[in-house]
Amino acid sequence: MMASSRAQPFFRRSEGSRAYRRCPELKRTCLFLLRSLLLTLLLVATSFASDTWVIREDGVGPVKFGMTLAQLSAVLHQELAADERDEQGCFYINPHGHDNVSFMIIDGHVARVEVGAPGVKTSTGIQVGDSEAQVRKVYGAKMKVTAHTYIDGGHYLTVRSADGRYGVRFETDKGKIMAFYAGNYDAIQYVEGCE
Repeated sequence: MMASSRAQPFFRRSEGSRAYRRCPELKRTCLFLLRSLLLTLLLVATSFASDTWVIREDGVGPVKFGMTLAQLSAVLHQELAADERDEQGCFYINPHGHDNVSFMIIDGHVARVEVGAPGVKTSTGIQVGDSEAQVRKVYGAKMKVTAHTYIDGGHYLTVRSADGRYGVRFETDKGKIMAFYAGNYDAIQYVEGCE
């Protein structure tokens, strides 16, 4: 009997599992692709977690102070509602997936970021719940301490950037940070938000 000269397919429906076992390179390639896919999904998921955002002198996470609403929408990958806010001089945006963060918008630009709960740190490692002593230790003489407007015994701990354009202000009560905000130096001076 003559052997057929036709090439046999690599995988036959009935022999697929045997072919997979006979080809260790295919198994390694599949495992590599699966691991790569899982790693990519993990990195994407963690990039949107609020604990990955760090407050810097010029912004937080992908957001920079001075961005327009369109730029903010693009970097957050979120559609921001265009409603009566566009006519207001000052309002807030609360980004999805970042419950402890809000952005103050003044005249259509990101002016400051506000943090009201632990989980988001400054670039120096300070977060809500830390002590005044820790802030003093980290910032030293660069920090200005003033009495809180509404809390007896509370303080504002304010640090201005070297160029004077930006700053961070911590609000304290009973020696602990209860909130902080960073942004354009003029914007962090507002003690009642937009009012």
